[in-house]
Amino acid sequence: MDYRKETMDIFDQSASKQYREKDDHLVGHGSRQHYCEIVRELSGGFGKKINVLDLGCGTGRYFHCLRNVKRLMGIDISAHMLDLARDPVKSKQIDVEDIELRCGDIYSLELPDQSFDLIYSIGVVGEYSPINNVFLDKLSGLLAPKGRLFFTVVDVYSRFQMPENKQASFTRRALRKFFPLLPPFAKKSLNRALSSFYMTDRELTALLRKSQFATFNVSRFEHPSGWQGAHLDCLAEKHDKVGGAAATVARRGADTPQENTLVVFSLPEQQG
Repeated sequence: MDYRKETMDIFDQSASKQYREKDDHLVGHGSRQHYCEIVRELSGGFGKKINVLDLGCGTGRYFHCLRNVKRLMGIDISAHMLDLARDPVKSKQIDVEDIELRCGDIYSLELPDQSFDLIYSIGVVGEYSPINNVFLDKLSGLLAPKGRLFFTVVDVYSRFQMPENKQASFTRRALRKFFPLLPPFAKKSLNRALSSFYMTDRELTALLRKSQFATFNVSRFEHPSGWQGAHLDCLAEKHDKVGGAAATVARRGADTPQENTLVVFSLPEQQG
C-alpha cells in the first residue's frame, strides 16, 4: 500500500475545502481545544524564540496556538491542504515571524539537522502514515539539543478504521457499529487486517524505548465529541547534546511523492 498516494487521494480539493470549513466551526471545542493548549504550552515553554516544524500541517489548524515562535515550517503531502493553510483559522491571532509551507514529507524534503526546537504532528502519524524507528530517528535528527517532539497515534482498540471519502460497505458499517463490543484481540486483528497504522500503548512504548530520545511520556486522550475514538498523546525530549544515555520512560497510565512545491508568506503586521 502506498500511503502517500492514498493520503493525497483522500485530501483532494473538495475534501480539503471541507476540512478547512470544519476548522472554523470547531475551533475552541473538544479535541481542538485540547491540542491547542498543548501546542501553546510547549511552544511557550522554551524561554526564547524558537523554530517549529508542523508535520502534516494540513490547513494550518494549530498555527494560531503557537507562542514565542520565530520561524514555523509547515509540511504536508497534500498541495490542496497547503493552499488553504495560507489563510488558516484565526489567522489574525497567529504570532509567528515567518511561515514557510512545503509540499512533501520528511523523507523527500531536504531539511537541515538540528534545525527545530519543537516538532509536532497531530492526527497524522499512526493514522495516515506509519510510525517506526526510522521515522523517530529522522525526527530526532531534525531537533536541536533538548528539542521536543509531540505527536498523536490512534489507539487501535478505540476505533474501527473506515475508508475516507468513500461509501463504506454494509459489512464495514456493521463492524463499526459492533466494534466497541468486541474483545481487545479482535479489535486489534480487525484493524491489522485493514493495514491500519493504529497502535497499542505497548507497541508505541516499545518503539520509543528503542529511539534516540532521552525521555518520553505517553498518555491516552478520549475524544469527547465528533471524531470517535482515542489518541495516544506522546511527548518526547531529545538529549541536551549529541549522544547521551539510553532513553528513560515517564508514563501516565523512501519513495518520492509528488513534485515538491514551496510556499512562503508573511503575516500582516497588525495581529488581532
